[in-house]
Amino acid sequence: MPGMQEEEARRQIVEAGKRLCERFFVASNDGNISARLSKDELLITPTSMNKGDVTLEQILKVDMQGRVLTGAGKPSSETRMHLAVYAARPDVQAIVHAHPPAATGFAACRIRLDQDVILPEVVFGLGKIGFAEYGTPTTQEIPDAVVKEIPECEAVLLSNHGALTVGTDVMQAYYRMEVLEMYARVRLVTRILGEPKPLSTSEVSELYKVRERQGWGRSKPVLEDVDPALIDVIAQVVVEILKKRDASG
Repeated sequence: MPGMQEEEARRQIVEAGKRLCERFFVASNDGNISARLSKDELLITPTSMNKGDVTLEQILKVDMQGRVLTGAGKPSSETRMHLAVYAARPDVQAIVHAHPPAATGFAACRIRLDQDVILPEVVFGLGKIGFAEYGTPTTQEIPDAVVKEIPECEAVLLSNHGALTVGTDVMQAYYRMEVLEMYARVRLVTRILGEPKPLSTSEVSELYKVRERQGWGRSKPVLEDVDPALIDVIAQVVVEILKKRDASG
């Protein structure tokens, strides 16, 4: 699947970075944002910079091994996490990682947000909310934990480390972060009030049907998203099966 246009991707990364700071979803140099340009290149925010201050020119272009192709400075210390998500999800074109307070609080307490659904909007906007087990930041532990969850999710709580959302462009990934934080705040209020009324299994099932009909969820993979090498292997297997059938017949 083709990635974002570079000029638009840079613009959206700058805009998302400003919004993350304005809403206090990040502090100081926290968080990171990326956008896939092609199967070989992506844009990512530099490390040790406040995301609200990042300019178009300061965004780095890297390859799929994390090597800087253009730009000065070093890429985000969590680049490996972004690369792992892109490898696992060919449909994902952008990633936002931040520390929104309520969602991060649930992650720090290791409380999942997908066990009871209390708002239709969370199904429409996010679907399932994943939960990645704790890993040491900047190490391979976090990418490995995220990859276990991300195939079926658009948003993942990172245990003791914040949250990650994905999208078809940067702003969709950012808006999903907003939905995640809003839902976490509502869940927090229900825990204080003590009388949450979760939706029933059948009600949640109906919401997912609506989500699918409206095209709000993950699109089904198309043939061009499949690795050509895998197609060749499948074709060879089919040919061998047909040969055996002909021989036995």
